[in-house]
Amino acid sequence: MKRPVLFLALCLLPLSAAQEIADRSTPELLRIGRALYAQGECFSSRYLFQQVLEREPENVAARSGKGQALVCERSFDEGISALEEVTRRVPEQGEAFVRLANAYLEQYGSDPETYEGRLQDALGALEQAEAKDASSAAVSNLRGVVLYRQGDLEAARDALLRATEQKGDAAKYHRDLGLVYLELKNTQAAVETLRRAVSLEPDSALARNQLGSAYLLQGRCEDAVFELGQAVDLAPNEAAVNLNLGIAHFNCENFEAAKPYFEKVVALEPTAFAPAYTYLARIDLEARDFDAAVTQATKGALLRPPNAEAYFWLGQAYIARGGTASDGLPDSDKARDAFERALELDASYRPAREALEASP
Repeated sequence: MKRPVLFLALCLLPLSAAQEIADRSTPELLRIGRALYAQGECFSSRYLFQQVLEREPENVAARSGKGQALVCERSFDEGISALEEVTRRVPEQGEAFVRLANAYLEQYGSDPETYEGRLQDALGALEQAEAKDASSAAVSNLRGVVLYRQGDLEAARDALLRATEQKGDAAKYHRDLGLVYLELKNTQAAVETLRRAVSLEPDSALARNQLGSAYLLQGRCEDAVFELGQAVDLAPNEAAVNLNLGIAHFNCENFEAAKPYFEKVVALEPTAFAPAYTYLARIDLEARDFDAAVTQATKGALLRPPNAEAYFWLGQAYIARGGTASDGLPDSDKARDAFERALELDASYRPAREALEASP
């Protein structure tokens, strides 16, 4: 990404940059700071906002920008403190409460178990924002996202639907609503909503990935392959997108086309996506390469957190191989162990129970 000249000066010519900053007006520094923040340059944007505060300690825009930049740097407590101070200084400004709610949500996402209460804090901030502007699409959207994180899917749907009605040309709002429709198993509504997101933002890998996932749930593997192929073209090194495209090809029974995408997933994120190893094992089973299937399934089963499906397919790989390993244990015994482990993880996982009952 091309970076502003000022950013390069900050990195390479600190004395010249300091003079350049001194020569800039406060509105210019705020504008450049906001642009750097939008590009994800957290430290550089915070530096500029701090320069403004040194000139004008009461500058609310700079304090707000610095708070957002600190949250971007994952200095949550300091950033939230700054944003809370802004809401006390300008309690009539609804956008200040929206920024604070976003910060609470970011801190929750960093450690949901520790910061579970931040979701309620976010809703409280959004109530304040809504009191200032009841028609704000940003407030409705963020409320929907928070409610989704709380697991209240129907309330989340209603809030996100309201956001798309308030601002129909915001692709993100349609993506968020589409995700909730997927969770509610309303795949047709998800497809319609995500099509709208793609039409608004055709170069969004995220929107196309979500639409392709919706097609997968509908069993429309060719449509899924098209959308997910577009997503991979836009974001070739995103492991999750490659995984979904591999699954789409697998569901179309095009195993040869699927395999490179699963291999790319494990190359990009070798410890993050157990399903990639499971699908590679299933492809090896189709090719009757049983040793390879056991190897891939074992890798998937050993990842954390453990999941029932990975152990189920490990058991299937052992059954298919049907031999005796170097440790002297027959594969049939190892298969039973794998099925039992799957049921320990998920007692309702029916395929593992049926396989265990059928085991010798």
